Amino acid sequence: MIRRNLTSWRNMVGAAILVTGMVIGINPANAAPQRLVADLSESEVKITSSYHGTELLLFGAFEGENGDDVVLLVSGPNIRLAQRRSDKVAGIWVNVETKVWENAPSFYHVFSTRPLTEITDSTGLADAMIGASALPLSFTSYEGGAISGQNSSGHDNAGNGDDVSKPSAQMIEGLVRNMKDLGLWAESNSGVTVQRNTLFRATLTLPKNVPTGDYEVRVVHFRDGTILSEETTAMIVKRAGFSAALYNFAHEHSALYGIFAIIFAVCSGWLAAVAFRRK
Repeated sequence: MIRRNLTSWRNMVGAAILVTGMVIGINPANAAPQRLVADLSESEVKITSSYHGTELLLFGAFEGENGDDVVLLVSGPNIRLAQRRSDKVAGIWVNVETKVWENAPSFYHVFSTRPLTEITDSTGLADAMIGASALPLSFTSYEGGAISGQNSSGHDNAGNGDDVSKPSAQMIEGLVRNMKDLGLWAESNSGVTVQRNTLFRATLTLPKNVPTGDYEVRVVHFRDGTILSEETTAMIVKRAGFSAALYNFAHEHSALYGIFAIIFAVCSGWLAAVAFRRK
């Protein structure tokens, strides 16, 4: 009797699982959210003395349809960027003003299947935090060596209570232009290749002056201007080998490094003078 009850119970459970699977199989789009998977060919990039740049493959899969778009964003660690303006003072060119950009990504590359303005409108890009105009940028002005605004700790400086200013569109365009010239910012309107509405890939070029630190790789799936899904993965760029040891020593023991540099320069000069004197 007990065995019959167990058998009946197992049959009922099996039937319930089968029915549930059939329901899910009938309309999987309504049963589960859109799925997106992304990865890199290398998640760790090592900067050595022989490093002159490299290329990485960004790839993944998604549940797409005809007309869907994919946007990939690669962001480096945020830094403070100085932008100086020079003018003539008593016939000499000097820096009269310095603007320091706050929360600016040291590296920012955007890849998309087509131009961003064709994927969604400016409001959609701002909500999705895509593009230079959507970055939380602000700047602090330095005039005559004094800070106008807030310092790096976020507190107002003595004698000046002005707040950190929000940049205009023209200023952001200038920043984007300067960073593109350095090869650190870029935007590729056709940098993402999609195959069969399932697979996507893009090639990321890291220049020789790529900053070190933790990077974020973000993939966003759009349909009709609306975000369906997104995925974030990490990448690390770090120094390795002798250059890493020298860099760490210079930052951890700056006084000793300075003394060593002076001694090395003096010895090099003395050896060069002896060599030329013998000739």
